[in-house]
Amino acid sequence: MTGVPDTVSDQAKDRLEKMRDVLIYGLLADKANRHDQREWYRTVLRTLADVRDQCRSLERELSDRADTEKVMTPSEIAEAAKITRAALYKRREKS
Repeated sequence: MTGVPDTVSDQAKDRLEKMRDVLIYGLLADKANRHDQREWYRTVLRTLADVRDQCRSLERELSDRADTEKVMTPSEIAEAAKITRAALYKRREKS
């Protein structure tokens, strides 16, 4: 089996590192804002939403790439990405 192209792994690594940085910010915001309930919720929720969006985007890109390049079967992709095969097939239709 061939290795992962450097561009793909580098992009994924960069995105994962950005998510880590956002989570670190969220942890710092947690500590700094415990005295202000509104600001605490605002920063923690924003952190979670930002990470969620990044995760969804990266999962979709990698799932689509694995599907397009036939690296994994649709069942393997669905299991690894915790999505349904139907969702994967629906993505194919939209492309």
